[in-house]
Amino acid sequence: MTTAQKDSHEVEVSPTELEERLALLQGISIFFALPDRDVRRLARRIRRRHAAPGTEIVHQGEVADRLHVIASGKCEVRATWAPHHKVTVALLSAGEFFGLSAMKGDTPQPASVVAVEPTELLELMTTDIDEVVSETSPARDEMARLVEQRRATVDELMGHAAVVASGHEGSVIAVYSPKGGSGKTTVAVNVAAALAQKHRGECVLLDLGLPYNHVSLTANLVPTNSLALHEGAADDELEEILLSACIHHPVGMMVLPGSLRVEQSELITPQLVQRALHALTRNFTYVVVDMGVSMSETALGVIERAGQILLIVTPELTSMKDAKELLVIFQSVLNIPTGKIKVVLNRPRATTMAIDATRLR
Repeated sequence: MTTAQKDSHEVEVSPTELEERLALLQGISIFFALPDRDVRRLARRIRRRHAAPGTEIVHQGEVADRLHVIASGKCEVRATWAPHHKVTVALLSAGEFFGLSAMKGDTPQPASVVAVEPTELLELMTTDIDEVVSETSPARDEMARLVEQRRATVDELMGHAAVVASGHEGSVIAVYSPKGGSGKTTVAVNVAAALAQKHRGECVLLDLGLPYNHVSLTANLVPTNSLALHEGAADDELEEILLSACIHHPVGMMVLPGSLRVEQSELITPQLVQRALHALTRNFTYVVVDMGVSMSETALGVIERAGQILLIVTPELTSMKDAKELLVIFQSVLNIPTGKIKVVLNRPRATTMAIDATRLR
């Protein structure tokens, strides 16, 4: 098919409308790797659709043929696991998307999506994406991974909603190190994974290793949503929103990214983190928090709330000195009981890392 034929599917839009569409598409993680020209071509192929409150946009079990991006409004993702047994597993708002299973042939939709208020949608047909995004594009791999990831997340949340009792209060485990490169994130991921293997569906890993949070990368997941994107959410909606932002990992844990981009980390305030911890501890038995190295107000709030603190130390003079001073602060200033603090001596394999880095050159 020639370029001229491909472009015949594009719709003429005003420059302002095109920029709005571009902003939405560029905020979707699966399109991060696409060249700007391809994103623009997709933006020109978008069709607008209005959905009134109560409209079922996608039906569970049907085979979809398009990707939906929410321009404004809100939608609920509802799943049925038995007759007359439904659960809301996600609350989607402007900038979020659904219908990605359309990217994988005859894969049925794992859940229904219903508009809960007047909603404006931007729709991309599967055929349009196929024509613009080549089979060798990195975006293709991201789409395939995300389809399976989202399906597993819906399955996990359905089971989770069926067993979590009201009034449930989980435990916070803070993983902290005053030194970068200590292996803190690796420890946090493995702690959460170990808990999830014993308590499947009862552990969530909150990535607050700001501004460069790497939990999703370490866990080989594709982040599409984050805590930072919902700093303005109302209290009565935040819980459902955060559950919908979680990513399921095959080992049985959930992961909640802190932010998708470095600049979004500024949106994560101490107040937002405390609200998030309140919501997560209501829904999970264990909330593991991977923290940054800065002893900020946000970090102090997490540490004071934690039932267990894993202090990661490397066998270096500077690291051990910092850890000693930190223990004094924990006990003398913050009045944290000694029994809550576990010092973890971790020794990153620097030699192996150096060899791998050399091979990449």
